[in-house]
Amino acid sequence: MIQKEKRERSKNLTDDDIDIIADITDGWSGKLTWNDLISEVELRLKEHYTRQTLAKHPRIKSAYKSVQDRFKDSGDTKKKNKIEYDVLQQRYERVEAQNARLIRENQDLLAQFSRWSYNSYAKGVTEDELDKPLPTVDRRQTKN
Repeated sequence: MIQKEKRERSKNLTDDDIDIIADITDGWSGKLTWNDLISEVELRLKEHYTRQTLAKHPRIKSAYKSVQDRFKDSGDTKKKNKIEYDVLQQRYERVEAQNARLIRENQDLLAQFSRWSYNSYAKGVTEDELDKPLPTVDRRQTKN
């Protein structure tokens, strides 16, 4: 009879280990299986844990379930992705149009500034006169 090699028991999960495993699930995209999670945990923590060990911890089990629910809720992802793409495309086009308008407005304001600079120089207005602060506004009520 061939004896199976007995594997050493992995260390107990600490709170830090559980945090790392929860972070793994938080960043997971797509479908998640226990085997996927076990493999990723083994890569990160250099320890092999079973599904039962991981599922025994409520935070890990809850994090795993939230990924499952997130994937299940995605339903018809192609349809949702198409809608999201269309919305993003419209937003992109709107931002591009707004950017072009702002560039035109900026160019118009620079041209206006150049005109004003020339005209003020031609009339002999000094830079100090142009930089003079605006007069304060008297906001007191008028007497009848």
